[in-house]
Order: sequence, then C-alpha cells, then structure tokens
Amino acid sequence: MKWLALPVLALSAVALGFSTKAASPTKVTFWNYVTSDAGSPVVKDFAKEFNKSQNNYVVDVVEISDFREIQIKLQAALAAKADLPSLTQVDNAFFTRLALGNLLFDSDPLVDAMPKGTVQDFDETIWGYGNVNGKRFGLPWASSTLINVYNADAFKSKGLPPPKNWEDYARAAKTLSSRTSKGAIFFVDAWIFGSMVSSRGSNILDANNKPDFDSEIAIKSLQMMYDLTRGGQAIVRNFSEANFAVIDWVRTKAFMVTVPTSAFPYVKDVLPFQIGAVPMPGKSIAGESQLVIPKGNSEAETKGAFEFWAYMTKTENAAKFTKATYYLPVRKSTTKLLGDFVNEPVMKAGLEALERAYNPPHLLEYQKWREILEAQLERSLKGGLDPRAALLEAQRLANLVK
Repeated sequence: MKWLALPVLALSAVALGFSTKAASPTKVTFWNYVTSDAGSPVVKDFAKEFNKSQNNYVVDVVEISDFREIQIKLQAALAAKADLPSLTQVDNAFFTRLALGNLLFDSDPLVDAMPKGTVQDFDETIWGYGNVNGKRFGLPWASSTLINVYNADAFKSKGLPPPKNWEDYARAAKTLSSRTSKGAIFFVDAWIFGSMVSSRGSNILDANNKPDFDSEIAIKSLQMMYDLTRGGQAIVRNFSEANFAVIDWVRTKAFMVTVPTSAFPYVKDVLPFQIGAVPMPGKSIAGESQLVIPKGNSEAETKGAFEFWAYMTKTENAAKFTKATYYLPVRKSTTKLLGDFVNEPVMKAGLEALERAYNPPHLLEYQKWREILEAQLERSLKGGLDPRAALLEAQRLANLVK
C-alpha cells in the first residue's frame, strides 16, 4: 500500500543524511536612507508583505541616517569583503564611482527576463541613469527633481506671483525680506547650482563633458545669489546646516528655497502656512539615488535583492511610495494611480521638472569637480569672494583634476 511507503522513504532520507525539512529562506539585507520622516514605514511594510508573499527570501530593512554614512559603511564592507548588503541605496554621484570601479552586479540578465512592457513603463530619464557604458548597474527607486518652493501665504499677502523665472525670484526675495526675515535660502550645492545654470540655458560642463564653471551664465547665476546674500535678502546654508534651514523655513525666517521634491515630508506636517511650488524655469539635473547590488553576494542573495526591487516598483507599490515620500513615480503607470495627488503643488512641480530634466554624464572626475565647485561657492556666498573670482578659481582647480 502506497501510504506505508511514506514513512519508509522519510526514514531512508534521514539514514542517508538528508533533511526532510524545507531549506531556510535566503536573507536579503537592504540598506537605505529613507528615514522615518520620509517614508520608512512604507519601506518596512513592503518588506513584510514581500516576506509573506514567498518562501525563498527574507528581507531585512536597515535604515542608515544619510547617503554619506552609507558611502562610508559600503566602502568599508567592500574593502573587507564582508558584511555587504544584498541591496543598497546610493546617491547618484557615488553610484557612478561604484559602477566604473567594477564593484556592482550587472543586472542585465535579470532585467532581460522581465516583461518588455514593464521595462518600457519606467520613465526614460530615471531609467536611463542606471545604465553605465551599456550595462545595467542601477535600479531606479527613489528619484526626484529640483523645484522652487515658496510660502504661498506670504506671497499672497504681498501680491506676488509664483516665481516662474529668476527675475521673479530675485524680486520676490527683495520684497519679502525684512529686519527679521530673509526672502530666500540658498544651499551651497553643486546639484542645485548646476541646475540653476542649466535653467538659464547653459551647463556647468561643456560639449566635451569638461568643467565650464566660469561661463558668463554661471557667473550670472552666482552673482544673483551673491547680491541677494550680501544685500541681506538670503540665508546661505551648506549640507551640514540642513536642519537649521528647516527651522528657518518653518519659523518663517525665509520664504523661498530650492530643494528636491523628497525634502517636503520633513516639514509638511509642521508648516504653519500654505506652500507653493514651481519647477525651475528651464532644464534641471535629475537626481537622488539608485538601488544597487554589490558584487560579492551569493547568487541566491543577488536574485532575492533584484526580486525585492521589482516588488517595490510594482505599479501599486510605487504609487504608495510616492505618496509617502514625495519621491517621483519611477513608472508611467504609477502616475495614473496617484489621482489628485499629482496636482499637489510639490508633486505637480516635480513632475513638470522631470519632463525637461537630464542626467549628468558618468565620469569619475565628476564628483571631485562637484566638491571643488561647492568649496568655491561657499567661499563666495559665505566668505564674500567675488563670484567671478570664485568661479575662475573653481575652473582652474577642476582643470588640474586627472
């Protein structure tokens, strides 16, 4: 009788050293810097749902404070060839260094197995940045664009129109400034400054992808920032002072700021005023981050990492993520699920900016050039160095980078 054979087979398996217990699921560690204020509950929910949906993988979400700390931790793990994450979020500039350094898994074979319609559903600009020299090293997830955000109540009280160009912006900054408040906040940031230059029809790189920091349009852009700052109509902050900028904004010590869409969740629940937002006047640099799979993980871990990314970017999940974080929808079909959310000021401005956003080139020197540029921007805006002199020095130093 067949049912009698079952215990016999089980005993035989044990006698031969084989376990009848199902294999343990593969652990997939996911590092990210999407903090609790910007949506980590939804990320943890994705992990829980994914873990319940299948038996092959268990995703462990590890929150890390910001993109710079992830750089430090990932560099240490890669050097030691130990404790690597299965999947990690990295900012776009660091992504280029990892990809060109041959430190990332090429996801092309896994992407090729996806339905063509799914791949074609990703926004072309957002999808395009993950491709480096013909290989798919980056997987889009948390992407944003730069927008000009303003205090709509203050603008209304002064009868000011939304700042749709830089002339409007400068005029509004002067009108809104007083003894106790400044019209604008400027961040010392190459992404923002480069986009300001692009929005005026130029670029911080020339046609040969070499630095063009001292062009007349770049100088004009910095001159506007310099004049408003020296005139007492703008506050200047660097990255380490971001928390102070948030306080300035919430306490109405300033009324305009250029930030990515993803910055909004940090303040949206504490704002005592209505917010307005417009895209940059022209082209701007697309930005934020990529998800990457470091080399050195097992085949099972790598496949699990890719499958979790695919799960998070399913149309309905991507929509949940966008609503929670104000990162842009990475897939076209996602936008259709957002409903009236696409008309919310920050999201509307971000989507409009994405239509004319572009990706910077993948160059190892690019990050060093950015650092040089930011140092000179700070010398000008905080130290008082003449804008032309600051950008000439940035150009000179950039030309020395090999």
